[in-house]
Amino acid sequence: MISRRLILGGGLALPLAAAVRAPAAPPRAPRFPREVLTFYYSWYATPARSGHWAHWQGPKGEAPRQSPTLDHPTLGAYDSHDPAVIATHLNQMKAAGITALVTSWWGQGSFEDGALPAILDAAHARGLKVTVYLEQQKNGQAGADADLAYLMRRYGDHPAWLAVDRRPVLFLYLQALRDLPASGWRTAADATGRQPFLVGDVSPRETTTFAAWSPFMDGIHVYVLAPYVKGMEPAAMAAWADRTYPAWKRAIGSRLFCATVIPGFDDTRVPGRTLPRPTVPRFDGRTYATLWDAAIRHDADWVIVTSFNEWHEGSEIEPSREYGTRYLDMTAAAARRFRRG
Repeated sequence: MISRRLILGGGLALPLAAAVRAPAAPPRAPRFPREVLTFYYSWYATPARSGHWAHWQGPKGEAPRQSPTLDHPTLGAYDSHDPAVIATHLNQMKAAGITALVTSWWGQGSFEDGALPAILDAAHARGLKVTVYLEQQKNGQAGADADLAYLMRRYGDHPAWLAVDRRPVLFLYLQALRDLPASGWRTAADATGRQPFLVGDVSPRETTTFAAWSPFMDGIHVYVLAPYVKGMEPAAMAAWADRTYPAWKRAIGSRLFCATVIPGFDDTRVPGRTLPRPTVPRFDGRTYATLWDAAIRHDADWVIVTSFNEWHEGSEIEPSREYGTRYLDMTAAAARRFRRG
């Protein structure tokens, strides 16, 4: 299975990008309990554990349809159903100050769905929260109704499920919002009787879709910032955030504002994507530091990291041969600052 994002057109002492900063807003009581989230991908498979390769290139070129990775995990080509891998990942998240993970979900009975019970149990044992990222909906309203009913029935009462005011949280990827009108997702959510808290991949920059989709969402996020900050040096990224985030927060109003941070982005090795791509260099850690600084400076309700382990797109913070634990260390320091308010 090829990575699905076809629609997109270690030092702690790193200095933040020098840029003209907007004055920081005065401290205020948070509107929502602060969360530091990360997108998590449980779609990796190996023959030794699952009987097949998925999302890795094998050591001798097996699984040629899989996407090669830009960087290389220190764990090697692992299997997302392996309890030892799940434990390692969640221990790393906990140590890095991450409070919740948003795990990619491709429907009932999918490989990713099969990993979810073990992830939930392991997260609960560590005091972490979990929700899912609904990636697509190919079966229209009936499919959305069935999927949300299934998620709430099977997992919604798990003590590790992320909630806001006892409302189970669900994240919706942009493709899912394109597959079904946002009003349809709200209808499906309401039909569960659980009042799920929907956080949609909705950008205020896209004024038409924002006007159509945002009324049905409880919060918004943007999966990846690459199309927004491509071609920018870190100082320009900081200036972009100072112009953009206040305007976005005004447009969002009382909804949850989830600011995205990325260490970098490069999906040019993913087959089938039209070049050129909106790539973002890591700039020796300054991209990550700059975007974290902007999220904190503009008082985001939640911060979400894209990503823990999306290796195809070069956005991972999971330890790698290239970067070691540098990005987890940076996450831990930034998360402490964010939680202090």
